[in-house]
Amino acid sequence: MPANVTDVDIALREDVIEGAYYHYVHGLKKHMGNCQRIAHGHRSPIRIDRNEHRDRDLENQWAKRWQDIYVGSEEDVTQRWVAEDGTAYVTFEYEANQGEFALTLPESRVYMLDSDTTVELIAAHIAGQLKSEFPEDAIRVKAYEGVGKGAIASR
Repeated sequence: MPANVTDVDIALREDVIEGAYYHYVHGLKKHMGNCQRIAHGHRSPIRIDRNEHRDRDLENQWAKRWQDIYVGSEEDVTQRWVAEDGTAYVTFEYEANQGEFALTLPESRVYMLDSDTTVELIAAHIAGQLKSEFPEDAIRVKAYEGVGKGAIASR
């Protein structure tokens, strides 16, 4: 440590999430920092408003759908195949500033997007899916990514 630093205190706290949340892992090859690593994850709350009222049932449905899931981009898929036991697999690969990355997972543990997997595009995707399901309703999705970061999408 530099001479002018005499003491460092670190306080850790457990993140309290009230309501639905999901665990997901993704990689952002276009990111300039550590988020470009192909499998870094988040435990994130989600809020869904339908016709200006919070819909906890929809929040819980998305939290369950994305419980311990890899959110992947079609752009990064390099291979799909089925093993002898019938398990379907998908391989993602890309090159970013921090190196070459590859990951193979069972397709049952993957949720695919047609876009990058930023929190902004995740919120837009969920809002779009819900708007398709409820075309007459106003949908607002708040998707979070860690502490103090998130996005809002409305349809």
